[in-house]
Amino acid sequence: MRRRLWTYLLFSIFLGSALSCWAQQNVTTLGIQLKPMIPSKYFGTGTENAEMEDLKVNFQPNPGVNFGMVVRKGISRNWSIESGICMVQRNFTLHYTHPLLLQEKQLRFRYIGYEIPIQAMVFVKLTDKIFMNASGGVSLDLYPSNVESSAFEYRDTLRFDFYQKTYKNGWIQPALLANYGFEWRTPSSGYFYIGASYHRPFQHIGTTRVEFKVDDDPTTVFVLLGGNYLTADFRYFFHEKPEKRKGKKSDV
Repeated sequence: MRRRLWTYLLFSIFLGSALSCWAQQNVTTLGIQLKPMIPSKYFGTGTENAEMEDLKVNFQPNPGVNFGMVVRKGISRNWSIESGICMVQRNFTLHYTHPLLLQEKQLRFRYIGYEIPIQAMVFVKLTDKIFMNASGGVSLDLYPSNVESSAFEYRDTLRFDFYQKTYKNGWIQPALLANYGFEWRTPSSGYFYIGASYHRPFQHIGTTRVEFKVDDDPTTVFVLLGGNYLTADFRYFFHEKPEKRKGKKSDV
């Protein structure tokens, strides 16, 4: 199914090149974007399970958010280039199950990263103001630090400790991007955009060490942290006029 997604993206790009397109040539504009992240097992962003002895851990991704700014440069009638910088907050819940626990224990944590995307985008004109687009490119994903969290509880004379530490797999990592959406361009109030994106790192972005301790007796499991995510995209680009080309000075 992932192969079908990339085939569909490439087909959309080539189709857009062949049809009547308009990509605001010589316009450079700044935009803001909000991209809620949607967990999906279908796209490889679902729940992971790990088990060691009597300990069972359910590693559940929760909805997160991608927020930041985008700069778009129209380079021809058909194509634009986009870049920018975004903050990405991934949210997770660890579900602990053990025979000594009366009920399942949950430990929540978040993992913060930053992205610098570079994408090529092609537009297909549907009406005078509505455009369909498809884009693809790469992202440089930045992870500034490891993250850890813990909790504990008592039952009679027993103490239960719950702990996780997520180790980044590298300070900077590349990822693939694919995007598809629709845009409404107003004459003087900017562009309004809605679409969807898929983000797929080339490798796991980190490793989570999960520990459960009964008094001083620990049990530890490790879970590879995938960075895939699917988003619903909402963008707004400020209105800008086309840049004037500088003509050559004539010799007198």
